[in-house]
Amino acid sequence: MICSVCKKEWVGAPDDTKCPYCGADLNKGSDQHSLSGVIAFLIKKEGVDVLLKPDTVMSYISDLVKGHDRDKKLMRVGSSNGIFQKAHALLIEPKHSRREVMVLDIRQHLMDNAFLSEENAVALLNTVLEGIGLPSLRLTVRQKNAVSEQEVKKTPAPQNKPKSEPKAAQQPTAKPAASHPVRKAAEAPKPQNKKFRLNSISTFEYDGSSFSSRKVQGPLFLRGEARMIGILVTYDPVPQSMNVSLDWQIFHQDGTPMTGMIHGSGSISKGDTDFYQGWGWQVPGNWKVGRYTVKVSMNGSDQLTTYFDVIDGNYDNPRLVMNSVSLFSSGAVPPSVSDRKYATVFSSHQARRIYFEISLAKMNTSVYTTMNYSITRQNGEVLANYSVPIRFRAGDDRCWTGFGWDNPGHWQKGRYGYEVSIGESNNLFRGVFDIV
Repeated sequence: MICSVCKKEWVGAPDDTKCPYCGADLNKGSDQHSLSGVIAFLIKKEGVDVLLKPDTVMSYISDLVKGHDRDKKLMRVGSSNGIFQKAHALLIEPKHSRREVMVLDIRQHLMDNAFLSEENAVALLNTVLEGIGLPSLRLTVRQKNAVSEQEVKKTPAPQNKPKSEPKAAQQPTAKPAASHPVRKAAEAPKPQNKKFRLNSISTFEYDGSSFSSRKVQGPLFLRGEARMIGILVTYDPVPQSMNVSLDWQIFHQDGTPMTGMIHGSGSISKGDTDFYQGWGWQVPGNWKVGRYTVKVSMNGSDQLTTYFDVIDGNYDNPRLVMNSVSLFSSGAVPPSVSDRKYATVFSSHQARRIYFEISLAKMNTSVYTTMNYSITRQNGEVLANYSVPIRFRAGDDRCWTGFGWDNPGHWQKGRYGYEVSIGESNNLFRGVFDIV
């Protein structure tokens, strides 16, 4: 709860009538409860497992938090994308270092799957962290779990120092090789002491010879196919051409360094906003399965941290064939397959999310791909157009994703067209559903 008079916050009960600090009448304040205060109250009242009941948490937030419509809408989006369940996993994780990685994982999940901006994803995550009692893990948009210089100095040197130049793809080697930036000015300008403010960092896989050969972008790569892992850092447009240095390091899942500090350098032109570097092998099969953390600094900037996973499996290919598509309506957490009621006509008073379920031949290996769907109103307006990352495991024979709202009453009556496909498959399903 938060007092509208003295602005102090505490964990109270819904029937509290007086502020324990200043004695103000809570019934006279329009801001009796904060979102984080309600989450904290529920955990104290019912235990951490209440986070596994997102509908219950959202019901209390809707009833107790007055105003804050934008923040509550953001929380509903997070609830639909599993933020409370992820917060539960965060609470029961005993290792602080692992919690730091999980927080970054949740932030990236909100950006990739809930389609939130980084600013909104961080704001939402910080509210939940306050509510579950882990404010020490709060993030900012610009600085994410920066590691101190002292910690970097303590990092042991790598056993295999990466080479400064990549070899040609036709000359495979079992030794890792570092790749230089793709751009270099014809005449190198004098070094600048500009301290960069990095905006973002992302990862991709490529052949080690050219960054234009990027095959997979994102944080998930396959052990049997991954070669060079590249990083892309972005920053505000630079005012003039200059020399830059990029210092980065890769760590194993247990926090031990996989590489020493990798030093990359190059020249960038006026107006540039990004910089590439890469490290790895020119032949696949050398990356071990697991999660890797990457920490990056540029021209002495604060560090950015991200991660990527190496898993077993195969990338999608055109031979992945869909058998059929079925539709059903549900809330944020769909029911089990046996309890689903498939239809193409839904009530405007009851429909929340419309789910598309695709059935396929049973998988005999893991496959990483995307599920693509679009929804169009009868007047031609595009309501949704998304690609959602999907990982099939051996034995899987269906997948699903949904679009809509946590609560009914938002769907307009009328006919809607949809298109659904998986990855690079040419098998595209089209159909219609009605809201009546």
